[in-house]
Amino acid sequence: MTRLAFGLVATLVTVGYGAAAQGQTEPATAPEQPATPPAETGAPTEPPAPATGEQPAGAPRAKSWEDIVVVPRKAFLKSGRLELAPFTGITLNDVLIRHYAFGGDLNFYLTDVFSIGIEGQYFIKERSSRESLVGLQYNRIPTLNKYKYAAAFNFGYVPGYGKFTLFNKYIMHWDIFVAAGVGAIWSEIIPRVAGDQVFHTISLAPDVAAGTRFFLSDWLTVSFAFRDYIFNDKFEPIDRKPEDTIQYVQDHATGQLVNNIMFTASLGFYLPTSFQYRTPR
Repeated sequence: MTRLAFGLVATLVTVGYGAAAQGQTEPATAPEQPATPPAETGAPTEPPAPATGEQPAGAPRAKSWEDIVVVPRKAFLKSGRLELAPFTGITLNDVLIRHYAFGGDLNFYLTDVFSIGIEGQYFIKERSSRESLVGLQYNRIPTLNKYKYAAAFNFGYVPGYGKFTLFNKYIMHWDIFVAAGVGAIWSEIIPRVAGDQVFHTISLAPDVAAGTRFFLSDWLTVSFAFRDYIFNDKFEPIDRKPEDTIQYVQDHATGQLVNNIMFTASLGFYLPTSFQYRTPR
């Protein structure tokens, strides 16, 4: 009996001590304090950072695959612009006399491929060495005419456009063009007898041309072309006599169809000097 009472007392003491120890190890929960609002200052508040994938307003757009242009736009536009192109040239198909030409084209482009324009040129003659040999070898003086002036009204068309690389570094843009029109040419006979009177002939002269143009900048080009002026020229009569009047000589002049083929080189200046694309990239 005594042992049972002693064991019961020991058990109660052990349980009470454990409860007291557990109450001491658990801290008391502190009451929640209200959040203190941030102090207001005079500095402006910064906008919230943009979400991932967004860019702030005004920042340059980052490059993407949309910036890759497979077929770039034409580097030069001519529509609505005026072209002033001084040129120089040389005749090709007369072995006895050569003419150097100095002139200019004035073209207005209705579209990027169609143009209308006028041209004018002045000629300087030069007799070739073969012309003097004809008289020495055959005892004959050739019948020759010299050109003085020419003018024409032309229509132009650009059938093709392209580009190529230069020194594997620069890209050169070019096009090919054709033109046709009608004009007049002023020629003068070269008398076989020095000192004889001369007469002039103004002939209707249709013309055709074909060439290529290279674009150097937004307002400057260089062109090379072949031109053919077709007209009926009048030459000094073979049986001219010293007593014949100049009117008689002109009335009995010998007519002949002439193809005056020339090679020309020109610089083109475009106004206005800049252009603006009207279609999206």
